[in-house]
Amino acid sequence: MVTEEVRKLKPSDAVAIVECFGRVYGESYGNELFHRPEMLARAIADGDVMSVGAVMNDGRILAHMAMTSNGVGATPELGNTAVDPIARGRGLAWKVGEELIEWCQELGNTAFLQYPTTDHHVMQREAAKHGNETGLMLSYIPAETDGKIRSGRRQLRQGATIVYHRIGANVESSEIYLPDYFHDEIKGYVESCRLQRQYMKPLPDNAPTTSVVEERLENRRGLARLTVVSGGLDLETRIADFASKDLPCLQIDFLMNDAYIDSSVGCARAQEFVFSGWLPGYRKVDVFRMQRVASQHTDLCPLLVNRPAQILLSKILRDIQP
Repeated sequence: MVTEEVRKLKPSDAVAIVECFGRVYGESYGNELFHRPEMLARAIADGDVMSVGAVMNDGRILAHMAMTSNGVGATPELGNTAVDPIARGRGLAWKVGEELIEWCQELGNTAFLQYPTTDHHVMQREAAKHGNETGLMLSYIPAETDGKIRSGRRQLRQGATIVYHRIGANVESSEIYLPDYFHDEIKGYVESCRLQRQYMKPLPDNAPTTSVVEERLENRRGLARLTVVSGGLDLETRIADFASKDLPCLQIDFLMNDAYIDSSVGCARAQEFVFSGWLPGYRKVDVFRMQRVASQHTDLCPLLVNRPAQILLSKILRDIQP
């Protein structure tokens, strides 16, 4: 019987982590960091990545999960899960996940975000038992991520749900500007997540001349993300330029403390971006995420097991295919 220790991982474990991902995903895993041991070691040392693993006596890692965030006070993300083929069916992913959630709580976090893939029905079901689905990212997972061609469903890019987990009783109230688009759905998510939000009415005009935006490119994942910190009069042009990128998955994140979010979302709608998700506290403030996908490369009929995600998919598809 193989035995292992579930523990927090150190920079010196970086090579073993990359080897674990290689055994599971080959060269196809979407996050570049888990192909580069030197970069991963620095990220662990700096606290940008906090990993937990099930480690054998010889240092081989049988299961891994990591926590990342966008800074102090931001809702962390838990993911980057891998289980060595020789150790599947033993519940190691759950053991590693439990240890990571305890670490998350030790750091003072009251919640975390998780992204179960649409290929993993058990993960979808378990995540929804303890959290609330607040989004669906279509085309988020490259078709070849699992290292083999999917049979029956062609080579289509898969999706991931967005799940918000409360792990603390005290959650601070915050003010958010709510765009007209998906207005009622966001209010429903706030209620289901038992959060306190004060809804502010977006301003219709007098936006600044220049937008403040950030752009992130993930070539291996085939994804680009534009974050709109604050919208301005030039945002229509900025989004049009972003939309011209030849990538299968484009996302735009709007910070919901921006008073001009309604007109900004309108600029994205004009470029055929549709709703993707609501991420409470993702950038310390809430984020309203939109997406545009290459339909010919995307599974638009993902196998979703939970009712909230199924309902959201139908709404997204109505926008994509009016």
